[in-house]
Amino acid sequence: MIVVAISSCVKDYPAQVGNIIPPTNTATPTSTTSCSCTGVSSTTPTSGTTIPASSTTVAVDTLDASPPHFSPNGGNFYFSTIVKLASDTLPPQAVYEFSLDNGTTWQIGQQFTLTTGGKILTRFRVGNKPSRSRAASFTLYYQRMLIVGNSIMSHAPAPEIGWTNFNGMAASAPEKDFVHLLTARLQTLNPDMTVRLQSGAGIELDFGKSTYTMDEFTEPLQTFKPDLIVVRLGENVVDGDVQTRNFEGQFRQFLERLKQLSRGYNQPVQIVISTCVWEHPATDAILKKVAAENGYPLVDLSCLIGQPQYFASQYANPGVAAHPNDTGMQKISDLIWVKIQ
Repeated sequence: MIVVAISSCVKDYPAQVGNIIPPTNTATPTSTTSCSCTGVSSTTPTSGTTIPASSTTVAVDTLDASPPHFSPNGGNFYFSTIVKLASDTLPPQAVYEFSLDNGTTWQIGQQFTLTTGGKILTRFRVGNKPSRSRAASFTLYYQRMLIVGNSIMSHAPAPEIGWTNFNGMAASAPEKDFVHLLTARLQTLNPDMTVRLQSGAGIELDFGKSTYTMDEFTEPLQTFKPDLIVVRLGENVVDGDVQTRNFEGQFRQFLERLKQLSRGYNQPVQIVISTCVWEHPATDAILKKVAAENGYPLVDLSCLIGQPQYFASQYANPGVAAHPNDTGMQKISDLIWVKIQ
């Protein structure tokens, strides 16, 4: 059950504050969307120097040595697990290397921290001579996910505008909104994972005001202690106010508050930020800039903008109709999933 407090509406309808979504046995949803968006991803090595791969195809003089082994050797592991590289025989003057992007770039180091899943490669290198590579695949699970959002995340029934559900606005049922789709997918990796929803209306509507303290985020972080925070907002920000009311400064303070509070409970946290599903170029520019500067994965939702197949035109009320339909919700879930795996 989600407990709500009704708030006033603007162009979009600010999200309703929600309680924890308990673990379910919902099957993994199947994606039916086809477009793709780009974004910034981040995996944090504990040490290392990045070595870009050559863009020119040349003959490689391969080091005659068996590549290092992973420990653990792939599988499903908790976010922030440390993976070590080891070998029974280390060639003289050899260095350990690993690649998080399928060999495009290589980093020097004998261990790294899992912050995204997928295939990871390792090898030795002596001078300019690399060994053959070895691959291992990892998936990540989390214990507690906090989503900070707006009515795309959750909205209480509002019959006066033709909205009667209690879930992400314009999704046909709770299990069709991006929150439940993403939750179901994550719970296939950890059935005990729980989710809490937190309204981001203050960030969107009150940014830059001297009276806005962001205190609404203190209790959720201190009591729920999330290890995954998905920041999925921006549609309620008035683009013309971004500069005059210093949205960039407020958003930086918001992220710093999340980091400070998470340090208070000594919990590694993955923070993921998305752009808007509406045309908000000034807002999106800030979201992208701040995410990149902090090394946070960015979920680029620009491929939804202006694409009618992703929005709920069946609703007469233009505010509701401007929200993602089931197909749009699936697309949002898919793109977030890519950035947390």
